[in-house]
Amino acid sequence: MTPSRFFLSQQLIPGLINAALNGGIAWAQHAQSPAVGLWDSGAYGTDLLATGFLLPAISWLILLPLLQHQRTQGTAPSLNGLRRPRLLAWMPSSRWGGCLTIGLLGMILLGGTAALAASLLGQPAFTGHDYAWLKAAYAAILTLTLQPTIVFAALRPAHTKGQPIRA
Repeated sequence: MTPSRFFLSQQLIPGLINAALNGGIAWAQHAQSPAVGLWDSGAYGTDLLATGFLLPAISWLILLPLLQHQRTQGTAPSLNGLRRPRLLAWMPSSRWGGCLTIGLLGMILLGGTAALAASLLGQPAFTGHDYAWLKAAYAAILTLTLQPTIVFAALRPAHTKGQPIRA
């Protein structure tokens, strides 16, 4: 698979789907809110951290059996010639170990970074409508960043299952 085809099929399309779903959920929750603050009631700091964990963790639980089934059928994406994601060294291939690891990576690396950046920027509040757009962008970034690690770990050769790959 070429890098551009991998990007389109394993990152961009899933990123757009996650952006639409998460933006829609945020819009449904906050559309009428005049202000959504970083740490107050209905806070987006908590939402970013929770989404940082849940989106990649749920993606792992869905994609692991799907990609492993595709591998047995000979229809899994080919990873030949693609650069391994740096986070792959941290990823176990087990169902629950991978779920916990990718969730924590998303929560700490992306959710924590976003919350810290918002704190450093003075804890800006957003209208509910603007927050829905922000949440859509955040979900897309989460997917674009972590999806390659999920795909590579799920398709890891059977003899290395449960063991981290050393880069």
